[in-house]
Amino acid sequence: MFARRIYQDLKRKKERQAIKPYVDLHPDSYYGSSFRVDLKNPQNGSTYLKTGKHCVLDGTYVFETSGGKIEIGDRVHIGASTLISVSEIIIGDDVTIAWDCLIYDHNSHSTDWKQRCMDTEREYQCYLNNRPMIVDKDWSNVQFAPIHICNKTWIGARVTILKGVTIGEGAIVGAGSVVTKDVPAWSVVAGNPAKIVKRIEER
Repeated sequence: MFARRIYQDLKRKKERQAIKPYVDLHPDSYYGSSFRVDLKNPQNGSTYLKTGKHCVLDGTYVFETSGGKIEIGDRVHIGASTLISVSEIIIGDDVTIAWDCLIYDHNSHSTDWKQRCMDTEREYQCYLNNRPMIVDKDWSNVQFAPIHICNKTWIGARVTILKGVTIGEGAIVGAGSVVTKDVPAWSVVAGNPAKIVKRIEER
């Protein structure tokens, strides 16, 4: 058990060193045991993840192309969730995001079969040639749009937030919801697709 912990600590330290040129992690925040940045095709001089102060952050932050950006404000809690960006995910201050959430700013694949029919074949060929699995993916037909999660919001466990969504200030998203449209400030939404269930007092 002790040896495993030492191995995991060393592995995390090595991973942090590898991502250091591409991230701006505030030193006055806590980065948990599951905190991980996955850079598929990083470009020199690019900053992919920026964090604010007094945050408590776990989870996986994935950048599938040479683009993408995730910015996290101050006093943000993110549990063991997954955020995937090829465009932009902006998280304000005093935001709470629970565990097992999925937030991604793109469709991953084209909705047209003819445009996505080679996606898996390209991945397989990358595997055969010992290359990153999606380095040859054709992103030109994949739709994407920024996600904005405003200050003081609370995102419940196992929530999915799709591309182009803005979650207004102070809003609450109920556990298990799928958010496909903007959420008004100081409202509670729930369901699939998420709908307003009540308004809350602005504070």
